Amino acid sequence: MSLLASLAFLLAQQGSPPPEGAVVLFDGKDASAWLHRGTGGACQWDVVDGCLVVKAGTPDIVTKQVFGDYRLHLEFWLPLMKDAEGQARANSGVYQHGRYEIQILDSWENPTYAKGGCGAIYDQKDPDRDAIRPPEKWNTYDIEFRAPRFGEGGRMTAKPRVTVVHNGVRIHDDVEIEKPSTAAALDDGPQPAMGPILLQNHGNPVRFRNIWVLPLDPR
Repeated sequence: MSLLASLAFLLAQQGSPPPEGAVVLFDGKDASAWLHRGTGGACQWDVVDGCLVVKAGTPDIVTKQVFGDYRLHLEFWLPLMKDAEGQARANSGVYQHGRYEIQILDSWENPTYAKGGCGAIYDQKDPDRDAIRPPEKWNTYDIEFRAPRFGEGGRMTAKPRVTVVHNGVRIHDDVEIEKPSTAAALDDGPQPAMGPILLQNHGNPVRFRNIWVLPLDPR
């Protein structure tokens, strides 16, 4: 990433408008960019006050489009669930290529197991710094994802890599994703060069807004 692009990436914040060339995945009006996992049906999550709200009893959602390398921006709001604890408190996740989860969880004064808190590359690495805001406050993720690389005969030559900025704080810096998938992934077969973005329904009414993805030149 160039110095200018790196600076823009770090300065991304709430309300960041989609840059030129970005694909808008949710603009506050409808969820037409998404389908339900498994069924392929239209997204049934609720759209309320410009937010996409996880709807209990429905599957995860995945983008209709697939992507290779990209920069993803999304904003999420975690409900106050003061009677819950650990993984039961405002849980969701965003999966790169439908496989590699960056955890979404109300970790504010809510300890959980290692590699499972908000911002973790699930079951691989905790965030370098804790940047979570209290429940009922908006959070941002800016994720730069580098797809796996393949050579002759389809042999993988490089594993996927990810950089994550949480509320303006870099919490993962060009980290190699070690496993072919994380828990509850869309697929655990051979890793693809392109895949959808997945938002997890963990049964909690997490809200999302201002979701866009900027495809990047793999060179």
